[in-house]
Formats: sequence, C-alpha cells, structure tokens
Amino acid sequence: MLKTTLTAAALIAALTLAVGAEKPLVDLETYDISKIQVIDFGPPLWVTPKVVHSDKVKIRKEKNSAGWVLDVTISDVTLDNPGILLPPPEGERYWNLSGYEHLYADIENMDHDQQMILSVRITNPLVGRYEIANNSGFALNPGEKRTLRFYYPQADEFTRCRIDGLRATPPGIFGHKNVDPRRVDALIFWGHNLRGFSRNQSVHYRVGNIRLARPYRGPGAPVNDPEKFFPFIDRYGQYVHADWPDKIHTDSNFSRAIERERKFNQPRPAGWNKYGGWAAGPQLKATGAFYVTKYEGKWFLVDPEGRLFFSHGVNAVTTQAKAKERHSFWYEKAAVRRPGGMLDFAEDNLKRKYGPEFRKQYPSVVADRFAAWGLNTIGCWSDPEILAERRTPYTLDFGLVNYRRTIKPVPGLPMGIWDPWDPKFAEALAKRGDSKVIAAAKDDPWCIGFFLINEIKWGDRTAAARAVLVSPAELPAKAAFVNMLKTKYQAIDLLNERWASSYPDWNAILRSRELPDAERSYEDLLQFNTAFIDRFYRICRDAVKRCAPNRLYFGSRFHIDQLPELYQAAAKYCDVVACNTYTWSVDGFRRQGLPDDKPILISEFHVAVLDRGTFNADSRPAGVDQNDRAHAYTRLLQGALLHPQIVGMHHFCWRDQPLTGRGDGENFAVGVVDNTDTPYWEFVDAMRKVGEHMIAYRLAGKFTCEWEPSK
Repeated sequence: MLKTTLTAAALIAALTLAVGAEKPLVDLETYDISKIQVIDFGPPLWVTPKVVHSDKVKIRKEKNSAGWVLDVTISDVTLDNPGILLPPPEGERYWNLSGYEHLYADIENMDHDQQMILSVRITNPLVGRYEIANNSGFALNPGEKRTLRFYYPQADEFTRCRIDGLRATPPGIFGHKNVDPRRVDALIFWGHNLRGFSRNQSVHYRVGNIRLARPYRGPGAPVNDPEKFFPFIDRYGQYVHADWPDKIHTDSNFSRAIERERKFNQPRPAGWNKYGGWAAGPQLKATGAFYVTKYEGKWFLVDPEGRLFFSHGVNAVTTQAKAKERHSFWYEKAAVRRPGGMLDFAEDNLKRKYGPEFRKQYPSVVADRFAAWGLNTIGCWSDPEILAERRTPYTLDFGLVNYRRTIKPVPGLPMGIWDPWDPKFAEALAKRGDSKVIAAAKDDPWCIGFFLINEIKWGDRTAAARAVLVSPAELPAKAAFVNMLKTKYQAIDLLNERWASSYPDWNAILRSRELPDAERSYEDLLQFNTAFIDRFYRICRDAVKRCAPNRLYFGSRFHIDQLPELYQAAAKYCDVVACNTYTWSVDGFRRQGLPDDKPILISEFHVAVLDRGTFNADSRPAGVDQNDRAHAYTRLLQGALLHPQIVGMHHFCWRDQPLTGRGDGENFAVGVVDNTDTPYWEFVDAMRKVGEHMIAYRLAGKFTCEWEPSK
C-alpha cells in the first residue's frame, strides 16, 4: 500500500513538473539573426515603431556557458528609443505565445560603469483602430545579469463582454493591453534614448534563453457571459473575479489589516533627525529652512537643522480616489453612490477602516507610515490636513491652474498658456500667494518649496511665437513681438526683405492674422519664442519668491523631453529643476539645455505590476509580481542616488487609481497602498531599505549594496 501511495505521489509530482515546465520560445542556435530589424520608437513613445538602418547598432550571436545569446550594442544617439525586433521564425507568420502567461528572457548588462534600461514588448496586428500591445521592463546595474519577466494579459477581439472608456481592461476582455497570444507579430527588446538616459551614450547587453513560463490558467472570469461577468467591481472597489493576499472580503478584514500593519511598522530609521535628514552625517549651516548645496561633488538638499537631505517622497497623499460611475451595472449594488454619478471607494474604505472620524485620524496614520516606511517627503497634490500634521516635510503646488478661466490665454497654444506681458498674469500669481494654503506654508520650516503648474505643453520651438502672430492685435505679447522686430530691423523694408513679406508698416503686423514664410522667419520666431519662455518663467519665479523668499522654487514639472529653451529658463530661474520622468533608470538622466551642474528633482516616476486584481501597469510595467516591482524601485533609487544632480525622487502616487479609471480613464495600479488602504508590503519594504541607506549610499558612489529587495 505504501509503495502504491509513493508511486502515485511520484506520478502527481511528475505531472505537476510537466505542467509547470518552461517552454523555449526562440532557438537562438538556429535563428537567422540577419532577419532581426533595428527599430526606433519615436515620440509619442507607445506607437508602432519604425524600422531604421544604422551602422551604430551591432547584433551578433555567440555561445557561452549559458547557451546561445544575442550580443547587442547600440551607440546611435540620433535614435529616440532604439531596439531590436525579432520577426517570427522562418515560415511562420506569427509568434505563438498561447498556453502560457509569462515571457522570460535572461539579460546581462555588459557595461561595467552604468545602469542599463531594457524592455520587452509584444504586439498584435491592428484590430480596426485598436493597436494591441503590452510590455514590461527593468534596469540592470553594471555587470548585472537577471531574468526579465513579463506578464501578458490575454484576450481576443471576439470576447462577448465589452468594457468601454478605460485605459486597460480586465484579463480576457478585449482592450489595448490584452493581447491575442496566437498572433504576436513582433517581439521587441528596446530601451530609452541614449541622449537622455545613458551616461556612456551607448548600451551593450546580451539576451538569451527567451522562453514562456507559467501555464495559462484562463482569464479567471466568465468573459463570454455578461450576466455572470457583471458586476465586476465589488463594494470595496476591488475586482470581483480574482483573489489575492490581503483582499478585503468583509468589513471585519479591516481590523486584521490594521493589526498586520501595527506588527510591520518600525520606528523611523535610526540615522534620521526629525525632518528625515541624516543626523549621523556632517553638520552644515542650519538656516531654519531647506536649501540646496553641493557636497563632495554631488548636489544635496539641506534640512532646516543643517543636515544632508535626499527627498524620498510620494505624491498625491489624499483620502480620495474619485471615479465617475460610467455604468451602474459595473458595480455591486452595495457600492456607495455619490451625487453627480461619482464613486469614491478609497474614502468609503477609510471610513470602514478607521471609523466616521477618519479624516481626523488619517494624517497621523500617514505620518507614522512615512516614518516607518523610510519616506521623508509628502509630494504635490496632497491633502492640506495631512500637510498640517507637521511631522513630514512637504512640497506644494502654487496652484495657478485655477486661473485659466479668468486670465485670457494665448490662443492656439496646446494648454492655453498665459501671456506673460499681460499684467493680469502677474496679478493672478500675486493673488494666489495670498491664499490660505500658501500663506500657511510660506514661513513653515516643514515646507521644502513650491511647484507652479504641471507638465505645461508648449508645442515646438516656435509654437508660442506663431500663436502670438495669429492672435488679435490687442494681445500684449503681440505688441512685444513687434517691438522686438522694430529694435532688430529698424526699418519695415529690412524685415520684408528678410521674411519675403510685404507689410506696409509695423502696425500691419499687429493687424495681420497670417503667418509669414516659415523658413525665412524661423530665426526671429525662435528668438521671440525664447523670450516668451524666459519672461514667463521669470515672472513665475519672482511671484513665488516675493511670497515665500525662504522656500525653494522647483518650476513647472517638465514631462519627459521638452524644448531646450525651457530647460535653459528653468536653470536660470529655478532653485531646483523639477522633471516628471517615467522610466526604469535615471542613472544617466540628462536634458538638452539643462546644465550639468544644476540640481534636479524627479517630481514624478513610478513602476507597477499586475498581481493584485488590477488591470493597468503603465507607465512603467516592471515584471510579474511585487518582488519585481520592489527590485525595479530599488534600481531606480540607486541610479538617482548616484546621479550628482538629482536631489530627490517622488513616486506617483500614494494609492492606486480606481479600477474603472479617473476622469480620463487612467486606471494605473501605481499606489503604495491600494484603494482599500492596504499597503503593498514588498514595495514598502524596498522603500524602507532605501530610506535607511540613501545618504550613505549617495556618498559612497558605488553600484553595490547590502539592501537588495526581498527575493
């Protein structure tokens, strides 16, 4: 009987092994590398790549102790986001990834002095106007070898259940991110542009053992039966058709969550002072306010007590995560509806967790968490009540965006940018400085400084100048443009000769709503465009400094690549230049127009995964589970800490966006906590380790540490 039992057990074990076995996808020994295409993702990033030809991209195949690998070197800085595309094997129309959920590839960074970014992307042929694609990526330290892991949610275009208006849909439901694994027409390995993200202006890596893993378990939901699929959101705002550790099933689970957190939380890192500065480090000048200085070749923030400070923060620390109720049948009947068709599961769950007075309690909860989790900065767009706790330093949005309705913008610019020659612009800034929130912060030592607006879109290098020229004569900026031309050319005939125009006098330019010849006028348009930007940022700086002379000014939070003139103006007028940069490494971060000796704050970044009933990991998916996410976060912070200009990193954001999306449908799983206020503990653990070691690591200046994320 015993023998029979053992035999059966062995059989079960063998079957389990067979089911769980990985499957090779690419046989590199026989794969024809001459078919590999060099590609480039131009802006915007997530579109179909174009095939390019470059003699600065080298691809070869070699065999080492681990088997056959592709050895890739890319040194072409003219490419935006270069990579390699592996077409299906000879005789095959598509790659077939069916039967599995994960794609793995072993990657080795062959550079020994810089981090490297690499992402894998798979795409389907267009379905109508839908471009179906998904990707995942990571950063590797110098000389590091690691497995890039990629989860690809699946669906086909004939799924009966449909969900509209979201950036990504649940597994099994047709949408932009859920691929048909039977029809993968491109397998792509790519990285960010070498100009902006590589210190060496090149990358050198090896790719091998490309394989499929984790047998497909199905969508986990009745995606072809609408009556059984809907509602797909429960009363807590969670996905109905999945389960995971720490999922809230009943109100009583919140008490369990509080108890677990109580056991996890620790005192603030031993080396911190009350602000989160490095109390055990050097004593610099104490001014009672934050400032920036260079110490041992790197820029640092210095806290009010004169201690070195790296701003390790999180944005949007709020009690709310509002979503519009798009369709009532999406949600369980027990979900709490608000007037105007709005839902806010985050706030509802905080009330269930902490009681009806949660707004009074939650600021203290946040302060305790920040100290325990190694965080020392509350970032932008956070609740005033949380800032008022005065236990964690914070940054604040000056809030000019609210004046778009009262200040007439320049017509035709992407975001309706205000005319800096209009006196009402400066008046609005001054008025904002008198607001209650700003008045409370301007002399507060816990306030690090102010941003002003977010991710302004300026268009191209002459967009503002062109918009001014086609505007009515009454626009103050147009008069300023004409005055600039008068000063430069003196006589209208000289301008007409240069522009090939026929203005009878200078006033004719004011009256005209037409654009001159683009090529002949380009130099003057660029000159005025630069002057426009310079004046705009000078007036903003002056207004903030008049209001709060002892607070730092961070500018307008640039998004990814911007005009060099913007960075020139920011460098001129900002104490620290704020950049929102979504990537897997900032080790080689640089921007055209920004000097190499100007402090930078990465004011937004994040990494995400899909392992807790969420649908969307953009902008930077980072593997298959929270351990991968923790690794990605650690690599990002390591690169930032060793960058001589970067003085802080602010993760976006505090809690996940609603599963059914905020107003624009964005439903990213990018929180430190989810919408039940449950922390992602593996991610939190990585934050804590960064916070404990960050200043010492920055001063050591080496890509080595003993605080790797948990395996």
